[in-house]
Amino acid sequence: MAFASRPLAVLSANAYPLAVASAVFIIAVGLPSTDSDTYWQLATGRWMLDHREFLRQDIFSSTVAGTHFGIGEWLGQIAFAASFATGGWAGVAILRATLIAVGSLFLVRLARRGLTPWWISLPLVIAALLVSKITWTDRPQLFTLALFPALLDLLLSGRPGFSRRLLVLLPLFLLWTNLHGGYLLGLVVVAIFAVESVLTNGRRGLPFAATAVACVAVSFVNPAPLELAGAAREDFLHPPRFLTEFLPPDVVTPAGALFAAFVMLVIATALLRGGSLREAMLLAPLLYLAFTAQRQMLFFCFAATAYLGARLTTLAPGGSRPGGSGTTRRTFELPAPVRMPVAIVLVIAALASTFGAPVHPDERAYPAGALDALRVDNGVLLNEYDWGGYLIFNLPERPVFIDGRYVPYLGGVLDDYRALVGLRPGWRDLLDKYKVRELLLRPERPLAVALREDGWRVRSSDQAGRWIVLARP
Repeated sequence: MAFASRPLAVLSANAYPLAVASAVFIIAVGLPSTDSDTYWQLATGRWMLDHREFLRQDIFSSTVAGTHFGIGEWLGQIAFAASFATGGWAGVAILRATLIAVGSLFLVRLARRGLTPWWISLPLVIAALLVSKITWTDRPQLFTLALFPALLDLLLSGRPGFSRRLLVLLPLFLLWTNLHGGYLLGLVVVAIFAVESVLTNGRRGLPFAATAVACVAVSFVNPAPLELAGAAREDFLHPPRFLTEFLPPDVVTPAGALFAAFVMLVIATALLRGGSLREAMLLAPLLYLAFTAQRQMLFFCFAATAYLGARLTTLAPGGSRPGGSGTTRRTFELPAPVRMPVAIVLVIAALASTFGAPVHPDERAYPAGALDALRVDNGVLLNEYDWGGYLIFNLPERPVFIDGRYVPYLGGVLDDYRALVGLRPGWRDLLDKYKVRELLLRPERPLAVALREDGWRVRSSDQAGRWIVLARP
């Protein structure tokens, strides 16, 4: 009887996180794919599935063909490609929603630490998820969105000394290191917890430190561990500012404003109720990371919920100071017999929502109408940067000039592309250097305007003025 009741007790204890995760799943699964990088990620994963080997060199472009190609996120790319092969775009949406829901479940567990009532934890969770929404793109980075809060929940629930929970870290990092480069951030977090544990607990913290070392060792079980580390280092030290997601946080945007609110709340509540060494060691580097690129803001916000919930609870009417004798009033808490049915209903609704997953991506930002015209020729095509991934996936017979895999194009092709489309000095020589026969650009691009005046033929164009295909005369 006790054995049978244990799963029910676990379900009851996690009914609230499960309900929120189900609601988030329903929202996320209904969003169509929009990100241009999704296409080349799917194409890469599809190639590896078809050929049963790693894709180690570029096969998609005319400008860097044969260049060494990073394979650090191979498992994440295969996972998305397999979801597409199984269920089409609906399969991709379901995988995306599942990963976001998993992250949401552990985020709720973080936010309700310290007996935080739902009316405090839920707004924190919603705000953190809204900050993270800018990363809800169908790419391997979603695995980090799911695993980062899971890692924090696991670490924060541990106790000094050896614990079987520590053993979970090894398979976690073995998987994570092949899914996405965000595992490096996970290793940093584990190292922070290990150092703090040794400093505060002495020898009792040594098992934590040994586990951290083992996690680093496990992370090398990857076809190219140094590639991922090098790419992450470049993104951190020299972020590509021409990409919106790598710009610093902008407080006039919704995500940036919420991020700023998290920062101010952390500072204000710490001044009023105090903090801990672990919190300072964890949040300070995450805050610095967030300032380097807005795509990193979510990590600070996710981690901050674990401390804000408990501190805000002590500031609420009826709350008690940490270590005080008072008890916290948990106003409006739903009793267990109500929480479980609500969670079960939402889980069923989430499962039912998979039937409404989008079966097509949102292609309004892409030149779908130009594909037929482009199939007629086979010369070098100069395309918009943002459309490269779309062409890789939908027009594989025409190598692209450039695409969202910006790293292979740095230090040469990317600069030449900017010089071409911006009519910088020497642009005519660059056209001849790359033997460009056709271009697919936005009509307002200076290059498109100049070449039309030079007599390049308009092979196809969009009636709404979103794209134009020009060919040499």
